[in-house]
Amino acid sequence: MQLRKTCCLLLILCLIVEAIGIVRATTQGLNVKAGKEFVYKINVAQKDVVHLSFLATGQADGNLSFSMAFPNSTVIDFGELDQYSTSFTSDDAGKIELHFDNTNSSEVAFVALNHNIDHYIFGLPEMIFVLIAIAVLSMTIVTGYIIMNKYSN
Repeated sequence: MQLRKTCCLLLILCLIVEAIGIVRATTQGLNVKAGKEFVYKINVAQKDVVHLSFLATGQADGNLSFSMAFPNSTVIDFGELDQYSTSFTSDDAGKIELHFDNTNSSEVAFVALNHNIDHYIFGLPEMIFVLIAIAVLSMTIVTGYIIMNKYSN
């Protein structure tokens, strides 16, 4: 009976750790001054999955240009956008640069930027890997207690 309670407690603890790991998005509020360009950098490892979205407000003329520079020196220019959303897998480790260009505007643009990076370990999402590692460690400890209890009598 005690073993069942311990296993249930460990399972609940693992589920709580997993649930906390799911909510890891980063939200930034960026002010891009009139006539300026703002560069936001995101560190990524190889095979990371990046979820990115932004919403630009504040400029009446809608001249906020957006481009991304990847670690492998590839640059993609998306032109003038008010909002954008994408997901992609990083091919190389390094920094992804998000360029918000407000040089053709006379007004400040406010950008609400949301990004989330899913790290992978041995092909598994980081939180799933941690959950499996905790479960294996917990089962090892429980097995050790069972063996110690069996041979101590």
